[in-house]
Amino acid sequence: MAVNKKDQNNKDARNLGDSLLDSWTNSLNTIHASQKEVENVSIQAIGYQREVWEKLTEDLTRIEQEQKKLVEELRVVGKKNIQTLYGEEAGETFDKWNEHFDEVSLRVQQFTVTPLKETFNLLNQSQDQLQDSIKKGITQQQSLRENFLNQMKSAQKGFVDLVESNTKLALSLYKF
Repeated sequence: MAVNKKDQNNKDARNLGDSLLDSWTNSLNTIHASQKEVENVSIQAIGYQREVWEKLTEDLTRIEQEQKKLVEELRVVGKKNIQTLYGEEAGETFDKWNEHFDEVSLRVQQFTVTPLKETFNLLNQSQDQLQDSIKKGITQQQSLRENFLNQMKSAQKGFVDLVESNTKLALSLYKF
């Protein structure tokens, strides 16, 4: 009969230890799942933001190209009309005026559009760096979670072993 009680006490200690470990593991898994969801949402948000910046940059470039094309078409039509109405010499004057206009336009562009483009490029680069940093942080966090879980399992096993050995010791003192 004493042997049965001893075995029962050992089983109870193991069940208690397993129950505690399962409880801790379930809690950590729940926390892990919620953190994983936050990580995924963060990466998605950065990805969407990156797509917006890229689209904005592409749209700005496309608008600039369309604008140049339109201006060139207007010049060709304008020059033909001027030459038709006022002669060849007026067309040459129109070309000189356009050269001056191009110089002014280029300077205005250097002061306005070029910094905007560079800002978008910097934003795209910073988005890449931010995304990489977040991914590295997530990897570190996952590693820390795994290490913590392993340490908790090890500590829990040590606790169960300690309870088991103390129970055996206590039972051996009271020989039934």
